[in-house]
Amino acid sequence: MSTIRFSTQIKEEDLYKFNLHQAYRSTQGWFSIIVALLFLGTWVLKFPELNIQSKILCPVLALIVLCYLPFDLRRLAKNRMKQEVFQHPLNYEFTETGVVITSPTTDEPAELPWSYVYKISNWKDYLLIYSNRVNAYIIPMTDIEGQYSEIKEFIKNHVEDYKLQIK
Repeated sequence: MSTIRFSTQIKEEDLYKFNLHQAYRSTQGWFSIIVALLFLGTWVLKFPELNIQSKILCPVLALIVLCYLPFDLRRLAKNRMKQEVFQHPLNYEFTETGVVITSPTTDEPAELPWSYVYKISNWKDYLLIYSNRVNAYIIPMTDIEGQYSEIKEFIKNHVEDYKLQIK
């Protein structure tokens, strides 16, 4: 087994789910939840003492804080999907030296050497190959269904165990 090849087409929903996953694993997502809980806690605990504006404003602000991040991430995903790179399938080739990614939009292939892989994990219906803490190649499992076990074995043979979070 010298190489494995497959293609993926990232959809807006894939990008949105990944960004949402990343946001709520970071302080940004937790911060919005904590702030919303503070507004709601104030509203519940101090309700009799609050004036009418505050009685209305606290739950409204909590809702705004909770909804802002998902709506903003949806908007960002929609805007990113307008980029030419997302208009075409990405072609992946797992080689002995790393992951080679080609696209009709670029002249030169991108190569991520196995030693530069930050982490590989599965999350829901995706295989994620991280090049750093934040950025990852998103591979929908539906695009690699028939090859997943072969891909998983190939990855295990080329990436250090501490970088693997795959099932």
